[in-house]
Amino acid sequence: MTSLKRPLFVAVFILACTLALSSQSPDAPKILPTFFVQDVGPKFSLIAYGDIRFTDPDKHDPSNAEVRRALVQKIADEKPGALLITGDIPYHGGKQPDWEVADAELKPLWDAKTRIYPALGNHELADGEAAGLKNWWKRFPQLDQKRWYSVQFGNCYFIVLDSDSDLKAGSTQWEWATSQLTHLPAETDFVFLTMHHPSYTDSHEHRIPGRGHSARPQEQHLAEYLEELQPKLRARIIAIAGHVHNYERFEKNSVTYLVSGGGGATPYLFDRSANDKYQGGRAVNYHYLRFEIDGAKLKAKMMKLNTDDKDKMKFEERDSFELSAAPQKK
Repeated sequence: MTSLKRPLFVAVFILACTLALSSQSPDAPKILPTFFVQDVGPKFSLIAYGDIRFTDPDKHDPSNAEVRRALVQKIADEKPGALLITGDIPYHGGKQPDWEVADAELKPLWDAKTRIYPALGNHELADGEAAGLKNWWKRFPQLDQKRWYSVQFGNCYFIVLDSDSDLKAGSTQWEWATSQLTHLPAETDFVFLTMHHPSYTDSHEHRIPGRGHSARPQEQHLAEYLEELQPKLRARIIAIAGHVHNYERFEKNSVTYLVSGGGGATPYLFDRSANDKYQGGRAVNYHYLRFEIDGAKLKAKMMKLNTDDKDKMKFEERDSFELSAAPQKK
């Protein structure tokens, strides 16, 4: 199968979502999801991860090719119902060679017919925003001209944001996102917000080894909104970001915030505050997140790739938590 055909798997699945949405009844709410997936049972799994930065395998500084291949293969083997990516799929989105590496290394996921719902990261736009978006939409054609979108996936609702665009109160994206959040389908038990830049992190900007990224005002303001909204919702909110190449877990006013940037990009090392529910120390965290959905109950695991033995890299559960949605009103 050629690299030109692989991205069409994603097109097929998202197209199916579009057709399902168009067949909804006239009584459906005015605020609709961008895509609607019908064939989802009461039990299924989701996986999330990001910051892969596919590029020439001989370039070791921006990304670890062995790690990113191990993660892709493991995720394909897990056969999740959907894969949420927090951004930075290529190293330079404006460069065709980096996307060609992504096409080749993502083959296990295409072959497994994985439904992929990606968020734009800053590296998708690196080396030319116009070229980066053109390459992005070529791989995910049903997202053409959509920099943010939503998916009703069984009793889960995905809101995929573009944190490279304006997300301040009053912006087009803000108005869209808040309308989505205040018009959730009644059957929604879990809301997954996926974006690239985190609302909370213990990482800070540094131009030295151990570098990282600080939380920005617009994502912090989004968090304030989510924490005010959560008590009014039956559904539980899980916000998943990347950008910081490590793993973190915070809980604020019943909103769960996860940083999942362990897809292969150069690790960021920093000291963890007491607010981080994961006290894994100052360490490398190549990983993915697995969510098991069973009706109104959710079990989550952080699966870390142990790279101590290069010949026998293995995945180990290093963090876990559970959430439950409130009962539906009768």
